[in-house]
Amino acid sequence: MALIAAAPTRRSACGSSGLPMAGAKHTRLDEPTPAGSKRQRPQQFYRPELDLLRLLAFLMVWSSHALLAFSTLFPRAVLETLEGAGSCGVPVFFFLSAFLITELFRRERCLRGTLQLRSFYVRRALRIWPLYYGVLAVYAVLGLFFHGFRIEHGRLLASCLMVGNWYLVVHPWISTPMRALWSISVEEQWYLFWPALHRSLERGQSLLLCCGVVVLSGGLLLFLAEHAPPASLYLTAWVNTGVQFQYFALGAAAALLLNGRVPGCKRVTRAGLGFAGAACMLVAAGRCHLKSAETVPSGAGLVCGYMLAGAGAAALFFAFYGLEQSRCPRMLVRLGQLSFGLYVFHETGFFIANALSRAAHLPTSRAMVSAEKLLALVLTVLMAWLSYHLWELRFLRLKSRWAVVRTREAQ
Repeated sequence: MALIAAAPTRRSACGSSGLPMAGAKHTRLDEPTPAGSKRQRPQQFYRPELDLLRLLAFLMVWSSHALLAFSTLFPRAVLETLEGAGSCGVPVFFFLSAFLITELFRRERCLRGTLQLRSFYVRRALRIWPLYYGVLAVYAVLGLFFHGFRIEHGRLLASCLMVGNWYLVVHPWISTPMRALWSISVEEQWYLFWPALHRSLERGQSLLLCCGVVVLSGGLLLFLAEHAPPASLYLTAWVNTGVQFQYFALGAAAALLLNGRVPGCKRVTRAGLGFAGAACMLVAAGRCHLKSAETVPSGAGLVCGYMLAGAGAAALFFAFYGLEQSRCPRMLVRLGQLSFGLYVFHETGFFIANALSRAAHLPTSRAMVSAEKLLALVLTVLMAWLSYHLWELRFLRLKSRWAVVRTREAQ
């Protein structure tokens, strides 16, 4: 859900008030709707610049996976650094998701005085489940006929139960088109408890909870560095729910601290934040060995690497947040709106492009490998576009009926 903030007209305990549409009577978003009153038209919250950030996060993840094919063509240290930095697109996704959901919760609480958990989970299911479970079903069927799509029953069951990341902790990370779907399990695990906890807590208490999650994640990393098998430490930490929760906590904390405000930054400040974010992620991967299977970092190094990834995600977020709509290229915004499908299908794009390359007996030169990866990206965009318009859109329109605060219109 990429999301708009209208310009505030009043200040209140809820932060910036959401604003009436042009020509409508003045209604304070911060005031809960009285019991028994006529239901108001949901306020709108959509920020196109965050769709650009979504697209960037996807391209980071995509590039980290594409670089694996160049393992014999470039120095290992360079590839490890770039691959690890690209993987930090996952924390960016987590940060952004938690920020948007928490900001929607803030606006809903200002409108209604409480959070409607049932409506939230219906919206969540209509957004995630059709594509996620649809892809799992298609892969399961294709696996009966094509070896590349074959998946063991335990992995499929774990993915269906949204615990696919925990399956990876105790089983090999095999090359499969559904390899990247573990992160969706982590995200759904966060939203099992965050809405109910946030509803029962005041803003300050929610902030303390977020801080506690970050601290506990650091403690968990120290524990894993001491007790996890060195050969699998990077994977055990990377897919661990408790470790990745820190990025959701950081995103939620950003929403709580901003409290409806949109910071205004000069262009040079945004550029500086962007460079700082990239630098944090490169250091996390190259010096702290965030995802290195060869170099086992110390406990302090591991904590530092994950903290730098979080700092990088925050820096990139603030580099984009508040960017004028006129500076958001429409085509890139549209691609960002497809980011869920792009993420789900990108491994399938790699699989199909590689199969075509092998069938044509193409040489493994840098030029041919680059062409193969470019083809994979084109196929990924095509699959995501078709999935969105032929499958997901009907569920997104149904989802909008459950909206308390509207996001972008399904189109």
